[in-house]
Amino acid sequence: MALSRADIERVWEGLYNSEVRSVYFGRLTARYQKQQSFMTWLSLFLSGGAAGTFVSKLAVTQPWVPQTFAFLTAGLSLYSVVAKKERKGIDSSNLGAKYTQLGLKYDIIFRSPSKYAQPDLTPLEEKRIELSQAAHSLADDPKLMKQSQDKIKVLRRLK
Repeated sequence: MALSRADIERVWEGLYNSEVRSVYFGRLTARYQKQQSFMTWLSLFLSGGAAGTFVSKLAVTQPWVPQTFAFLTAGLSLYSVVAKKERKGIDSSNLGAKYTQLGLKYDIIFRSPSKYAQPDLTPLEEKRIELSQAAHSLADDPKLMKQSQDKIKVLRRLK
């Protein structure tokens, strides 16, 4: 039995949403990687010899500077551990790849809806829900989501 018109619309929505989320999580991965890289380099600078030389010269006239640099370094290290940007980047990358796979499955059904029946959609819907739950620990950025939607609309010639 072929898919109904409503089922085909569900397939299209699943395909579109999977593609959007694939792009979104790809961009989110890049953001997390940049943030982690920035924190790492800043931490290295603040705790490194260049900062030490700078601070030692300032310590003569500004005795509060060494303590401030030490406090900033400790705060940055603490934030890095708590924020877990590297872990979130990995999780986001994995989600992006899984949404790509899900989108491909929706695309196969969308291209040949007469070969599939409504029960074929159930595993895809379950996977979509599973992925949605996995995303809750990551950033929710409406602006980034809008950019991802716009990109897919352009690629699909919907805009």
